[in-house]
This record gives sequence, C-alpha cells and structure tokens, in this order.
Amino acid sequence: MKLFSAILVLAVVGLSSQRSTPADDHYVAAVVEYIVNNNVEANKANYEALIEQAAQQNADVIVFPELTLTNATTSFTVPIHGLLREYPIPALRPDLYDGLLVTMSAAARRNAIYVVINGRESVDCRQPQQGEDCPEQQLYIFNTNVVIDRNGSVIDRYRKINLFGEATHTPALKPDLGVFTTDFGVTFGHYICFDLMFQVPAIQVVRKHNIKDIIFSTMWFSELPYLTAVQIQEAYAYTMDVNFLGAGANNVRVGSGGSGIYSGKAGALVSIMPGLPTTRLLVAKVPKVPGNVADNNYPGPIYDNPSDHDNLRMLQDPSISAHVTRPLVQGLQEFTIVDKDVSCRFRVRLNNKSNTAIQYRALATDGSHTYSRREIGVASCLLVACKIDEPTSCPYRFNHTEEATIEELEIEMNTYGQKYNRSLECEDVVYFPLSFRYNKFPLSPENFTYGSTKLNNKSDFPECEIPSKNDISIFQNDVLNLNAKETLIYKLIRSQNELVAFGIWGRLYNRDKDHNKGVTDEDIEKFETILNHIYGESIEAGAFSGVRTYSGLASGGTRICAVFACTGEFKDTCGNRFQIYEDESTAIFEDLTIVATMPRPVVMPDFDVDDSVIFPVSASVSIMPLEPRDYTYYRNSTGHDIVYTLSLNTVSADLYTFGVWGRLFTSDGEDPHPPVDDPSSATVHLLSRSLFMSILIWLTYYHKINIQY
Repeated sequence: MKLFSAILVLAVVGLSSQRSTPADDHYVAAVVEYIVNNNVEANKANYEALIEQAAQQNADVIVFPELTLTNATTSFTVPIHGLLREYPIPALRPDLYDGLLVTMSAAARRNAIYVVINGRESVDCRQPQQGEDCPEQQLYIFNTNVVIDRNGSVIDRYRKINLFGEATHTPALKPDLGVFTTDFGVTFGHYICFDLMFQVPAIQVVRKHNIKDIIFSTMWFSELPYLTAVQIQEAYAYTMDVNFLGAGANNVRVGSGGSGIYSGKAGALVSIMPGLPTTRLLVAKVPKVPGNVADNNYPGPIYDNPSDHDNLRMLQDPSISAHVTRPLVQGLQEFTIVDKDVSCRFRVRLNNKSNTAIQYRALATDGSHTYSRREIGVASCLLVACKIDEPTSCPYRFNHTEEATIEELEIEMNTYGQKYNRSLECEDVVYFPLSFRYNKFPLSPENFTYGSTKLNNKSDFPECEIPSKNDISIFQNDVLNLNAKETLIYKLIRSQNELVAFGIWGRLYNRDKDHNKGVTDEDIEKFETILNHIYGESIEAGAFSGVRTYSGLASGGTRICAVFACTGEFKDTCGNRFQIYEDESTAIFEDLTIVATMPRPVVMPDFDVDDSVIFPVSASVSIMPLEPRDYTYYRNSTGHDIVYTLSLNTVSADLYTFGVWGRLFTSDGEDPHPPVDDPSSATVHLLSRSLFMSILIWLTYYHKINIQY
C-alpha cells in the first residue's frame, strides 16, 4: 500500500457525536485535497482511510476530487437505471459490481457517511444497456460523479457536461443536473470542474432547484488573474449565495491544486492552495443558511510557507494584452475606461513609498475568451499588478519585498443587465467580485463591499425574477431586458499591500459558442500526452552536441541522443525525479530504437587515443542501469560517420533515461555552449547530468562483467 500523509484540519470545535438532523441549523462537511496518484489500489486504500478519518470528526458528507480514484486507463460502471435499482448497495453484492464501487460503498456504509467520488465511468453500448442512451454501438467513457449514502446505496450519478479538452471522454449525452437530498435536510447540487464556467449546470442547478449547497469535484488548472482555484470557488459561493464544497486534485507541477468549504457571503470557512504536493482533509461545520456564521471560529485560508508559493504553476490569461488598459500613477486618481458597451470607473489612491518596481494597470474588456475551443462571453473591470509598465507583463505575482500599498480602491462597472432566460430558468449574465493576493488567496469579505443596481427605463426588477404577466407582457419584458443596464460597485474597506488583482468579472452566457467539430486523432494524441503529464512523468526525446559544465568546476564536450523522463511539460522538469516515489509513474515503451549518427573518432597524435567515445546508457526508477539482456547495441561505419543503434528489448522497463551518451575530449575546457543560464539549454544540462550518472554506473557494471570473464 502506498503511504501518504493526510493533515487533518478541524474548522469547528465541540462537534457533537451524533449525525446532523433536519432540525439542526448546520451540518458537518469534509473535502479532500488529494495528490494525483496513478496507482488505483493505493487510491482505494487512501480513500478508505480518509473516509474513516472524516467520520471520526462527525462529518455527514465527504467530497473527493476529479479523476483521482481512477487513472488514465481504469474505469468503473454505474448502472443506475439497471442493476442499482434492484441492488442499490454494491457492498452487499460484490459479485455484481466493479471493485472500486464495492470498496467505496462499503466504506460509506461502515462509517455511516455520504461519499461523493469521481472517476471514469464506462458504458459498453455494444451490449444491451438497461435505461442507458446508446447513440452508437461503442464503448463510452464519461467523467462521472457518484453519490453514495450512509447505507452504502448509490443514490445519484452525474456526468460532466462541459469537457476540458478530454478527447477520450464523452460529454453527458443529456444535460441532466446532479441533485440529491440527504437525511439531514439538505439538498445538494453537484457538478465537475469546467462545468463551473457554464450556465448549464453551474447557474441553472442553483436557480431552477433553489439549491443552497453545491458539491464541486475538480482538477482545476489555475489561470491568473481571473480564474485561480480558490479565487473562483469563493467568488461563485459569494455571488450565488450558496454553501460550496470544493475538492481539488493536487498536482502542483502541472498547476492543479486548491480546495475549500465556503459559506455564501461569509467567504471561506476553510481553504487551501498548497504550493507543495499535499493530501489534506478539510472539515467544517456548515450553516444551513449560507453566510449565517455565528462566530469566527474557522481557520479560513491555510497559508503555505512563503518559500513554497512558487511551486504551484499558474497559467496566465493570454488575452490581457488585448484589454483596454491604462497605467496607474502615484497618489489619488479617478478616471473611466471603456470597451464597447462596458465602462469602468476607477478611483484609486496608490502609495508606492518603497520605490518597488511593480506597476498597476486598470483594465476593461467586453468580448470573449476561448478555452478548449469553447468561446465564452466575458466582460470585466480589473486592477492588476504588472512587472513593468507594459500590458504584456500583466498579471505579475510579486512578493513581499515588492509591495505597494493601495490605500483606496473603488471600481464602478456599468454593464449589461442580468437577463433572465425563461427556458433555462436562470440568468444569462452573472458577475463575480474577484481578488487575488500574492499568497494565492482572495481577500476575505470583511475587506470589501460589493453591490449592484439594475437600471431600466421603465422598471427595476429583483434579480432573476420574472415580472407578473398582469403587469407586463413577455414581449415587453424581452425588450426591457434587451436594453437593461446594470451598475456594479466593488470597493475596498481597508488598504491592501498584497493585491495582484481586484475587479469584477462577468460571464455573458448568451455569447457562448462551441467550436468543437468532432474529435480528431490529433485531439486524442494531445489528450493522451496531457494524461501522461497528469498521472506520471512525460517522456521527451533530445539531441545535443556542445560543451557542458560539471558543477561549474570543469567543462567537456558532450554528444547525446536519448529519451528521458520529465516530471512536467517544461524542459526544466527533465532529469528530475518525483519527490515521492509512486508505482507505474513512467511510460511503457512497446518499441524503442535510437539511431544516432555521429562523426567518426579521430586519433589525437599526442596521446594516441580517439578524440571521442560513445556509450549506451540507461537508468531505471531505481537509478540502476538496465541489464545487458534488456537492450541491443551496435555500431556501423558509414564513410566519415559512425551509426550507433540502441534498441530496447523489454517492454517492462521503468525508464528514466535511455540513449547514447558520448564525450568529445578536444572540447574540454571550453566555455559551455549553449550557456548554462540559457533557458533553451535547461534540458541539455539536466539530461546530461542524468546521463553522466548513468554512465558512471554503466562503466562500473561493465568493468565488473569483464573481470568476471
């Protein structure tokens, strides 16, 4: 069993030893931030332990993240319209169900707790499927939430509607909403990750069913300045005035992380945005009336050590440079910037006493942005930190040594009104107050005020309320909605010196367009590459001929043709190992041959030896080379060159490195080229370091073999 560390955080004191009931004014919730692990058996055991720990703290419900139970190849079936109607408790009929579902059902039953898991669900439409939609006779894979009650019964299944580039998954064939009711008097809506960005289900499930509690399983990839994980979770809970239980997959090397429990306009009861690989259980007493927090006995954000912050990779919105922008200056300033039909009035007092290099800019946008071929309508007014006085340097996540104080800040946004969509029973436009500090968390609500006024020539209707037909016709209402404008005001209550971003971000759902036109082979290949990054090390190929340094003490000519493992998608992650060893974290090569053509060695007359030498090198996850029987290596002369061929003979090798590595002695002592500090050379030097360690091991091993002979 894989060992893991779960840090338990109690957000309440004096928890009762009883389950919550409908008469209680609260319930106890648990969410899990969970390190992505390719080992499914280890995940099952870890989930069981976390469920037990949550139950020991009287949690009524525990939520797990997206795609952290299964891996890139495993799946389970959830026959909710078939077998589960007759035998709803998989734990009692293990002969009928997948082992994953049986284990989770048994854990929920044993600990008397509601459990929400997520994983890859398979439906084989090549066989008869009771109650399932089968447009074609094929195997379908869905990204699915499964809800299990205290008795171990499967009571709900929700399939992700909005996929984020998941080319091997199928979106829900029908836009069915995830809703279930508990024995403690709370009805939950639930959805998955990218769904949060869309009207269906994120807005519809709340408005249509009058939901006050949302469950969110996610593997979020944070993007500055609008869409970092905890930032958008807390903003959604605030705007929709709901309790929000967000469980995030933790994979900091690719940018995933962030979980929390939030209560309406009270903000985070507890939240985490870790900069290091972390599995953590968060528990909080949640008021049934969102925001009705009787005391401040909640931890709120759990901060990392400052040295850990930058380990969480964050994307940046590439459209920022296309926003309408204006630089801020020292002191008090008040101005308005406009983009199309959105105007943003800023009143800012900036005090930059420390002469820090950071700059601030005001931004406005009225347009769209594309994520995974989904074009979404957006409007925003934002103040953002920049590294220099250029929009292309925004946003800039500075640190405590670069702080500038924003003594006053008020943003007034005049924008499109929140139009009501009668067919979907919810708004077509929703706005979120957002902020982001350099510690990766948003401002807590006691630091700001936020409000709106819907302006209309003839009427002023409450949010999302349909006027009575006796007062106004449907046609007249449509005309008024078409011309409706809204003014939003977002204001700091006290000065701040950690702000990277502060503003209003709106989703104009009626502008959304889906540009996906079917899944191509290229889409599948890209998604499989992403899965390799998520669930294990990626494999890259590299070639190099130049001079490298050895710890800055010496330099030497090097020639390389090799494949090598990386812990992320960037060059500076190659030649590294994971901080924690995990089984099945490397790729399997069904066929691998490297053919390297290099100049023929020349005899150096002063020493009567060749000026270069080439070695076959390899390193497994144990940092030991492959056995000679595991590969074939030979060389052929072709004119002025020699062709070295290295082939892998086994498909079971857990490889870090496999290739040919050579030394060109006549270049020894030259300056490294490309230079060590050249980002484009990072792979070369890291790779060469890895290969050099392999060659030392190989030489020792080879020497021992010769002695034995």
